[in-house]
Amino acid sequence: MENIMTKKPDPINLTNPQQLIFVLRSETLKKVVTDFKTTKGTMDEPLPTDGLLIPNIIGIPKFTPNHEITFVLEPKEESIQLCYVCFQNVTKSGRDNSIQWSSVFKNVLSDESITIPPDNSLYATPNTSHKNTVSLTVQDNIGDEEYNLYYTILFSYTLQNNAKFFFSIDPLMKISSST
Repeated sequence: MENIMTKKPDPINLTNPQQLIFVLRSETLKKVVTDFKTTKGTMDEPLPTDGLLIPNIIGIPKFTPNHEITFVLEPKEESIQLCYVCFQNVTKSGRDNSIQWSSVFKNVLSDESITIPPDNSLYATPNTSHKNTVSLTVQDNIGDEEYNLYYTILFSYTLQNNAKFFFSIDPLMKISSST
């Protein structure tokens, strides 16, 4: 088994982690792409990882100002690649869920690995120097606003015949100014 994403949790409070870890059941993943007939597994319709990973997160992780959130893909084989991490604001309120991402994360506007499409989600891709790592840092002053974020981690698995399958991990997180 290999660690697929981010950092080790705080052993005392798993809802306020230093890092998040998702352990991928790689043998099961290989079996899914080689032995199962499926029409899914594309970028538009990735295979969910339910049953393919062991999360060690309890509840919804909470991040606060100046907290760095790092997603790291550490596969044992090069056939698994981190594609992107997509964030969406799912805060329930009377207003629409549009969000000024630059008020939540640092360097959003200047980082070429970050894209904000018209649907107002945020896509962060690995940069060339760290091809399987995506990092974002919460702004030091995010105000009194709380953000409930749904994020999708998309990664690919390529077989020896170059057939490529895509998988998603879809947890939740909270960002606020207080602990």
